[in-house]
Amino acid sequence: MSHRPPTQSGRVTSAKIVIAGGFGVGKTTLVGSVSEITPLTTEAIMTSAGVGVDDTRQVPGRATTTVAMDFGRIT
Repeated sequence: MSHRPPTQSGRVTSAKIVIAGGFGVGKTTLVGSVSEITPLTTEAIMTSAGVGVDDTRQVPGRATTTVAMDFGRIT
């Protein structure tokens, strides 16, 4: 059951928004800021596998990264 009001045609519509960007630019922060629910996150401790791939110079002290996706909801 949807909690959103129907459109003029009487049908409920929805959309999915994909947020993409480089390492450490704030994608997870954005999802957490706009979501009406506590977001589902997939944060994990960074390992040596990211060395040479993820540039951590702009986010010193960062120990985790998103491994799959974050999911939130806005109506």
